[in-house]
Amino acid sequence: MAAGKYQESYSSRFSNCKYQVFLSFRGEDTRKNFTDHLYKALVHAGFHTFRDDDEIRRGKNIRLELQKAIKQSKIAIIVFSKNYAWSKWCLDELVKIMERKRNAECIVFPVFYHVDPSEVRNQTGSFAAAFVEHEKHYKEKMERVNGWRIALKEVANLAGMDLGDGIWIQKYFVPLHFIGRDALVQDINSWLQDGSHGAVIALLYGIGGVGKTAIAKSVFNQNYYKFEGKSFLSNFRSKDVVCLQRQLLFDILNKTVEINDPDEGILKIKHALCCRRTLIVLDDVDKRDQFNKIIVMQNWLCKGSKIIVTTRNKGLFSANYIQWIPYKVELLDDEKSLELFSWNAFGQANPVDGFVEDSWRIVHHCNGLPLALGVIGSSLSGKGREIWESALQQMEVILNFEVQKVLRISYDFLDGDYPKNLFLDVACFFNGMDVDDAVRILDGLDKGARFGIDNLIDRCLVEINSDQRLWMHQLVRDMGREIARQESPKFQRIWHHGDAFTVLKGTTDAEKLRGLTIDMHALMEYHYAEVVCTDSMVCRKRRRLNFFQQWLFDFFDGGKLQTGQTSLFPILSTDAFRKMPDVKFLQLNYTNFHGSFEHFPKNLIWLCWHGLSWSSIPNHVCLEKLVVLDLSRSCLVDAWKGKPFLPKLKILDLRHSRDLIRTPDFSGLPALEKLILEDCIRLVQIHESICDLQRLLILNLKNCTSLVELPEEMSRLNSLQELVLDGCSNLNSLNMELEHHQWRKLLQSDGIVASTSFISSLPLKLFFPSRFSTRKMLRFTSFSLPRFLESLDLSGTPICFLPESIKDLGLLRHLYLRNCKMLQALTEFPSHLDSLDVSFCYSLPRYENLNSWTEKDGCAHLVEFQDGIKQELLQKLDSQMFRIMETVSAQIQTSKFQITFMDGIFNVAVSVLDEDEMLRRFCAEGEEDKWLIQNEFVDNFSFKISSPPPAHRICGFNLFISCVTSAYRGFRNVYIEIRNNTSGQSLRRQVHVLDMRFDDEVRASQSLSHWKLGGDDPTFDSGDDVTISMVVTSASQIRTVGVQWLHEEEGKDDDFIQSKDGVINAHNNSDDDAAHVANVEIASRIFRNYYCAFHGKYSARNFTYWNFAKKGV
Repeated sequence: MAAGKYQESYSSRFSNCKYQVFLSFRGEDTRKNFTDHLYKALVHAGFHTFRDDDEIRRGKNIRLELQKAIKQSKIAIIVFSKNYAWSKWCLDELVKIMERKRNAECIVFPVFYHVDPSEVRNQTGSFAAAFVEHEKHYKEKMERVNGWRIALKEVANLAGMDLGDGIWIQKYFVPLHFIGRDALVQDINSWLQDGSHGAVIALLYGIGGVGKTAIAKSVFNQNYYKFEGKSFLSNFRSKDVVCLQRQLLFDILNKTVEINDPDEGILKIKHALCCRRTLIVLDDVDKRDQFNKIIVMQNWLCKGSKIIVTTRNKGLFSANYIQWIPYKVELLDDEKSLELFSWNAFGQANPVDGFVEDSWRIVHHCNGLPLALGVIGSSLSGKGREIWESALQQMEVILNFEVQKVLRISYDFLDGDYPKNLFLDVACFFNGMDVDDAVRILDGLDKGARFGIDNLIDRCLVEINSDQRLWMHQLVRDMGREIARQESPKFQRIWHHGDAFTVLKGTTDAEKLRGLTIDMHALMEYHYAEVVCTDSMVCRKRRRLNFFQQWLFDFFDGGKLQTGQTSLFPILSTDAFRKMPDVKFLQLNYTNFHGSFEHFPKNLIWLCWHGLSWSSIPNHVCLEKLVVLDLSRSCLVDAWKGKPFLPKLKILDLRHSRDLIRTPDFSGLPALEKLILEDCIRLVQIHESICDLQRLLILNLKNCTSLVELPEEMSRLNSLQELVLDGCSNLNSLNMELEHHQWRKLLQSDGIVASTSFISSLPLKLFFPSRFSTRKMLRFTSFSLPRFLESLDLSGTPICFLPESIKDLGLLRHLYLRNCKMLQALTEFPSHLDSLDVSFCYSLPRYENLNSWTEKDGCAHLVEFQDGIKQELLQKLDSQMFRIMETVSAQIQTSKFQITFMDGIFNVAVSVLDEDEMLRRFCAEGEEDKWLIQNEFVDNFSFKISSPPPAHRICGFNLFISCVTSAYRGFRNVYIEIRNNTSGQSLRRQVHVLDMRFDDEVRASQSLSHWKLGGDDPTFDSGDDVTISMVVTSASQIRTVGVQWLHEEEGKDDDFIQSKDGVINAHNNSDDDAAHVANVEIASRIFRNYYCAFHGKYSARNFTYWNFAKKGV
């Protein structure tokens, strides 16, 4: 049914788009001059344009035909002239046009012909005289006159053209639904208008299909008429240089110029540009020499000239003598992506009923790439449910051809085999890996990997994210993998788990195999309901069990792989390794093999084998060329039988190997730079040969809870830069003379290795364990700190007093003492200290003289912090909001809750252990029947609004949302649309539900939002048909939705309190005082049992949050 309605609405919407442009003008002012020229220019440029005297046939009803033409036009150009406002026909046209613009059904361009925009906006000058007459003639129809005024003010605020007899048209087509780019376009417009800016070149760079050309066209259309010369050279990379030179000169000089070779063209371009303010767009430039054939020297350009270059190569201008300003074209966010996809798929700004979930799946697949959103959306427009389901299945395995064709251009223009192979290796194996680790691996194959990756970054094929990991857009990755699949006879890269399983069964030739990755978890969970083994394997046939998901959750939640659990997986034969002698990259996560490992690949550079079931690695396994060995979550007890010899190994990762008792002998690992033993909870011995690791940079012993002492030989690790001891709760002493190190950094972290702290002096990041004895802390506090420290982070340590030497650190700017719960006193600080963080230092007494730069969240005894929070809440929140807060604190009594306030929407979110408790605990006694509730929510919730009390109107509502998850993934943003189907109006908002980490047993979050309806919001009345649609952005599911409508007396807009029957009563001043007193009492009761643990603001998004925790928990 939904699909049928959708197909019907789509065809009716777009079958009416007859005209591209509708011209609205006052005939007696401009018909024979400006408008006539404009009309001819539009037609000459290829725009199908409506003009009343040409398009309306005799005998037709003119008014109806004009209204029909407006509905059938995509663009409206309104020419405001002196006598425009005297015509009621023109004004009625304007109202109709602006109605369509408000519904995003057309684009409007105002043109001000011998009229100042302020006259239109404020109805002054000739417009004022016209409206005096209108108000005389329409005394009984003043709503019509007011509608004219509103439309004039609205249209005058749009970007328009103030012209004499000049002619302006949009030269280059910009997509009708040009979404999410307004801010960037405005930035570039400002740069174009800034004559003082030194840079004359703007570089728009980004991934293919992200919209660089559309942005350049939009900017060009809005600005080219301001320049004496203008030229837009499109598809630059694919055209002959001489052709481009001729086109540029023709555009600027308005005549054909003969050019025989590029050098002649350069000289003629120089003479043409030196005396004219020029705007030039060079679209899709790939190499610098292409640019140089057009613009050789910046000083050739006349003052005020501007050049816009779009490219996929952000390294195009690396030379210092070029003055340029970069503009990165980012991917669209989820909300804008859904809107763009919806316009292409449904012809409206949001998905139709029944297609919401599928639309979000496609949006997440496209990951903000406008090209993919448009292509896939258009391909599905008007299609039924079966076609959608088929397309979704195909989308998971086959990249859309049109999208791949555009993305592949960047790959095809890479110079040589090395960068292409590097790109394919990252796409197939290393996307998401730490960049330094990936460089180590790839350098083991061919030196220069870091330079090669930088080149891929310049080409917008790869990025390094904030976690310093390689990141590749999903569609770019898929494009690379498809190329690798097509080129498989040359260099085999097997990244698909099903294909890898086939290879490991030994039924496929793998002599030319370069790399293979398989993860049996993913294979069994997502690809096979049954695993059927062949004769060459130890046969096991297991149906996928319902407990498999729970097993995975237990495993990833900190458990280890047990022998009984590995039997779920098929056992393969080691004979498969005979057929892959030259493989370089191998990932065998959670695989089991039987047979001899005599023929295990000897040329491996990277081996990743999570869940390895061996208790130790046999000596006869030759890994002499290995650079990175990742055996996380293994069953190793003694890592090696005997002494391993891995002369090139740089990274050894044994994290989460919970049976590991002792480390291997390190003397055969001379190149080791990174040793990770995190969460090896049974580790009791670190081999004394660790002192031989003179290249070791990072040693991670986090949560090695059985480790009692460190070998004294560790003092000789002169290259060590990072030592992580966090969670080593039984470590008695360091036995290391740390004072002898040439220190650069002194840091601490309790669970978070990354830190913003920076200390400019030493090599050692020392991450202290959470529990230190008093003796060890006294040893530290008496230690003399280096005088040249700029930043010191002691957060989370159990220190009682600060080192006295802090006052002598003349260069110290930042001191972090966050969460030092035993800190009893603050010492004298250096005079130049810029910031001090004493948040959650509960043992500190009052310090009234702390400066404003002191961070002090969660300090109940510090400078009345909690009282400050209480006052802020009293100022921001109304009585209804305080009532909700009291319900949470007094009735639900959760250990934590979060308050958010964004764009006027108040929201309280809590975690719940019992999913069945749900809404009833949020409802006051006797109010359950006031709620409209839908359990097992899917896509949307529809209902009719019941009648309010007499003489009351709807002024807001409470919205309840319950989310559930099978494992913690974070409860984040919910996108909500509340549509009044009766009036056709929609209210769209984003609610921040929850962003706090809870205990592992938490499986649900429920929130209650309080919404006030403002002047610009849709109205809701008795009997209206309403639909609520929402989507949560994280891996969670909305289970239950409830809504409670709130009412107030007609004509009242004072502060309000909700009574038991759901009515909001207005109050006079004395009632307001009483309400404030009641709010203060509620706040006092809340702060008696809870304290504010975190508080933050994001002014750019008008977003404030408070995280509360129960005292004593």
